[in-house]
Amino acid sequence: MPSCCLQIYQRLSHFKDDKDYWVEYTDFYERFWGGPTSPYGLWFGNEYGTFQNALCEQLGIKENQIKECLFIKEDNENFICPDNKLDNTPFSFLVDNLIPIHWFFVFNESQKKVFKTHWGFGAIHYKSSIADVKETINNFNSTVEETLVEDLELKKYLDVIQEDLQDLNKWLHKFPSDSFIILNYGDLLASFPMTSLDKEDSVKIVSDFKLMLTKSEFKNAKDLFKFLLERWTNIEFANQKDLSKSSN
Repeated sequence: MPSCCLQIYQRLSHFKDDKDYWVEYTDFYERFWGGPTSPYGLWFGNEYGTFQNALCEQLGIKENQIKECLFIKEDNENFICPDNKLDNTPFSFLVDNLIPIHWFFVFNESQKKVFKTHWGFGAIHYKSSIADVKETINNFNSTVEETLVEDLELKKYLDVIQEDLQDLNKWLHKFPSDSFIILNYGDLLASFPMTSLDKEDSVKIVSDFKLMLTKSEFKNAKDLFKFLLERWTNIEFANQKDLSKSSN
């Protein structure tokens, strides 16, 4: 099923209880594969089993003791996104067949990256620091608070977005501010031509929506937000139809 994910990558040096394990895991992974993993890795054939066996032998552990992660390298240091939970805090959220609209509110256009994965599918991701995302959320809340919105429908949209962003902000505060947050949702557009991924401009639409709020262009702002909702409703519906076909 098509899905999207929002992931936290925390600096390896910030980990405590599992730090030594992640140092060994990432070091072995890079030597085994010749580089770090990525948010888009995919195992082929017996590759995963071969890697697991080699990892267990290297670390002197059993297969059921393996803890895994995705990791990226920034400024020659690894940032870790574990697939488990530390202190009951998830490092990622996965949503099937749709994307929470408020996730678009925390990024900007310059952070977009479009590319083909090594197995040929299109991918889209946005990457930002948690510190910048927190600032973006605060700026949006200030804009809403300083703007007198009389349109009840638009106000309802804003209330929902602010509530969702508040929940997101609470999650972000559980991690160091120098961590990275990555949004990956190219999988939702897998049924669209690869060339169309460059034209996927939902983050830009949100930026335009914010600008219209600051200018008190409430009708245009509401129309733009409804357009964004309709776009993703149609994508969700299209994916559901594809899933229905594949299940027959």
